[in-house]
Amino acid sequence: MGENMNKSGLNLKNARSKEYFDAMRKIIADGVCPFCHDFVEKEKPAYHPNAVQAENDSWVATRNAWPYNNTKEHLILVVKRHIKTPEEMTEKEMLEFWDIFKQVKQKLGITHSTFFMRSDSTGETGATVQHLHAQMVVSGGEGPIMTAIG
Repeated sequence: MGENMNKSGLNLKNARSKEYFDAMRKIIADGVCPFCHDFVEKEKPAYHPNAVQAENDSWVATRNAWPYNNTKEHLILVVKRHIKTPEEMTEKEMLEFWDIFKQVKQKLGITHSTFFMRSDSTGETGATVQHLHAQMVVSGGEGPIMTAIG
């Protein structure tokens, strides 16, 4: 598990707030992957309190519980199978990624967005969860949106 040193695959160094850090500590204590817990096994209570916005067989999209500053929307698109890299995706997962991307944009009326995917090493990508996921970020027009990479 390298830099994470915990069963949950979380990197506390990348928490953006005390609330986020505290939630991550609970997840680590519970010894689960939060994405698998919430979106695959659908266990309750969920660590991500926001409703699912779109879902298909391979992916789920929800508003990020800890959005970046200055965003109008900040969504996470999570693959339902616990994998770390895009290279591990099946052809179906690849095709269904673009389906979920399109679904969530249509549902929420998103006309512009920034998209990036975090994979594998949380220490190198700035991710907090070592489970393949993508971010869809929509500017709120109130200033720059800053994120850590690496």
